[in-house]
Amino acid sequence: MLSTTSGQVGFFDAAELIGPLPEGSFFALLAEHGERIVCDADFADCYSADRGRPSIPPSQLAKVLLLQYRSGLSDEQAMEAVAWDLRWKIALGLAVDHCGWNSSTLTRFRARLLLHGRDRLALENTLSLAGELGLLDAPAEQIVDSTPMLGAAATQDTVRLVRSGVKKLIDAVATSDSDAARALDDGLGFDYARPTEKPDCRWRERSERERMLTRVAEDAERALRAVEQADGLLAKEAVKDAHTLLRELIGQDFDVDDHGVPRLHRGTRQGRILSVHDPEMRHGRKSAHQRFDGYKLHAAATNSKQPLITAIEVAPANEQDGPQAKALVDAQPDERRPKRLLGDTAYGTGPVRAELCEREVEVLAPVPEAPAREDKLLKRDFEINLEAATVTCPAGQVAPIRTEPSGRRRASFSKPVCDRCPLQARCVSPARSNRQIHIEPDEQLLLAARQALNDPHTAEHLRRTRPRIERLLGLLVHRYRARRSRYLGAAKTRLQALWTAALVNLNPIGAALGP
Repeated sequence: MLSTTSGQVGFFDAAELIGPLPEGSFFALLAEHGERIVCDADFADCYSADRGRPSIPPSQLAKVLLLQYRSGLSDEQAMEAVAWDLRWKIALGLAVDHCGWNSSTLTRFRARLLLHGRDRLALENTLSLAGELGLLDAPAEQIVDSTPMLGAAATQDTVRLVRSGVKKLIDAVATSDSDAARALDDGLGFDYARPTEKPDCRWRERSERERMLTRVAEDAERALRAVEQADGLLAKEAVKDAHTLLRELIGQDFDVDDHGVPRLHRGTRQGRILSVHDPEMRHGRKSAHQRFDGYKLHAAATNSKQPLITAIEVAPANEQDGPQAKALVDAQPDERRPKRLLGDTAYGTGPVRAELCEREVEVLAPVPEAPAREDKLLKRDFEINLEAATVTCPAGQVAPIRTEPSGRRRASFSKPVCDRCPLQARCVSPARSNRQIHIEPDEQLLLAARQALNDPHTAEHLRRTRPRIERLLGLLVHRYRARRSRYLGAAKTRLQALWTAALVNLNPIGAALGP
């Protein structure tokens, strides 16, 4: 049952006994304006109105979450701060003799937020408050960018992945049928009491290593077949999920023939699962030489005098930045959606522009171009006229745009024309006899983007404006420690990123509210 905070001042209230907090501090902001940031009514949908035991006032737990993310404390440390730190007591409106709550309260509160879809509440409330203070009076454009967010789980190698997957399957079977789980464990060739321990093997020798990997995979296949042949086990959701996960783990590193015999796969498949404990983590790259494991944190921010984060999304690290732009737009209410997004080259592709065009959002971002090679002529050096369905080369020759049976469009310059062209050496590759220009499905959007950036004022606006979001991302990942996820799974990782973004927004909001 929903319980609310009382406005009644108690004799032992910390705020009355200790006195005011330093002006401009985050604790003072929560103490004086906490009800404008989060209030109990915001969580009414998460609790029963008249049934059950009275809850802890959810606004107080929400403030604990904000203080926890700001301080970088664990759940247990946060509850110790509630019990012993007078600044926390004043910010939460507690009495000096309040002993705090059990640390599991925060775990259940986060689960409740996710269950009822209230993970974005703190961020949305900061934006509403910013609107009341006039901080959202800005051009109808936003800036988008991303930054790595390391996963909380340890990355596992193939042996530990498969062994942990088998252990998870055994445990899932045990929850529904202990006798079946015991029989399953007895029928396997390895001991799975400690799945992170590797079997004894000369791992430095390639032949021995591959032989042991095959044995581990065969044992996993044996476990999968046993579960498949048992009556009713796959009907259990936990068993089915563990069975599916183990099947994916084997499939990503082994090729299973028609007889069910696994053979080690040569090479690395894309989208590999890295950990049994967090199957949503992926390998990602910040650059050609900088690799990380986990997620990418995607953000959109206003281009106002005091930039504010308007949307947050978390995706696996191997996913590209551009396709996340539509999720950042869709997460915002209609009245706050931007008319234009500013971003880097990752957001300038044709498919991304098409997705945002459907949402009536313009994109101001560089168009990805093939790298220049010496003095070779690139596609951007040709004049494409879609209305006339022609392409004109730098030498003035014109080729019609034709549609192939496959639906693709291209313009091909004839071989005689290319042979006598003075620019042939710079234009036609040795492997081809003539030059062809491929027309993308979203070529019209790409042409408009190139034309827009040909304007010096527009190009300068993009150059000066786009980096503004990097300061906000720096606050997220460094001051408020969002570089690494605290939790397993994308949903809880997203919740952490969203509430951390609310902290970033509270900086200019606190300054606007004043002492």
